[in-house]
Amino acid sequence: MKCCIIGLGVFGKNLAINLAQLGAEVLAIDRREENVSLVKDEVGAAIVMDFEDTTPLARLALHEMDAVIIAIGDDFESSMAMTVKAQELGARRIVCRVLSPMHARLLRLMKVDRLVVPEEVAARGLAHSLLMRGVVDGFDMGGGHAIIEAAAPKALIGKNLLQTAELFKTHHVRLVTIKRKEAHAFSKLLPGLDAEVRRRTLGVVELTELFASDDVVVLFGAEKGLRQFLEENGGD
Repeated sequence: MKCCIIGLGVFGKNLAINLAQLGAEVLAIDRREENVSLVKDEVGAAIVMDFEDTTPLARLALHEMDAVIIAIGDDFESSMAMTVKAQELGARRIVCRVLSPMHARLLRLMKVDRLVVPEEVAARGLAHSLLMRGVVDGFDMGGGHAIIEAAAPKALIGKNLLQTAELFKTHHVRLVTIKRKEAHAFSKLLPGLDAEVRRRTLGVVELTELFASDDVVVLFGAEKGLRQFLEENGGD
């Protein structure tokens, strides 16, 4: 997958690094050299470009990118100019960070593929973690559904998916994966070292995999079903 990210503030920088770590080929662009320097060793390519002049974009083959993300967070005019230019150059998919309600309205009129408000996404995740017992993180999927990360409920501990299938089925909750604590490489040498600094994602969970007491389960379902699942099965 090829992605171009324009704007390397906190949001754009972290998005670029995360995409690269997931295997995407990332081209990162910012007008500030210091921002480019922060990601140049993490992504495929990183360049400095003056946002007031969009003509250099024509040399970057944006039409070959799977996604062009306009992540500029402090300049309405530059964000709009880059969006217009990306459309002119035939970008297949455009994702824009929203700066204001008016900006969002204009982007919708331009039929931009996806609009993102990082602060709202973070707020919804925090809301899930505050309102649902045991939830440490969450992501709103729309339509009343969410993906959450929660401490494994007590009713699951020591059992596998085959033995707990009815608990999930009752609330129409699906297990996405399990994040399992791994001991630190130096834990034997330094007994006091906190082993919770790292977790391993199990991927597709085998039906016979036993839930451990310190597992974090990643769940998908309707918000009401998720809340009831955690409450009725002893989420901490």
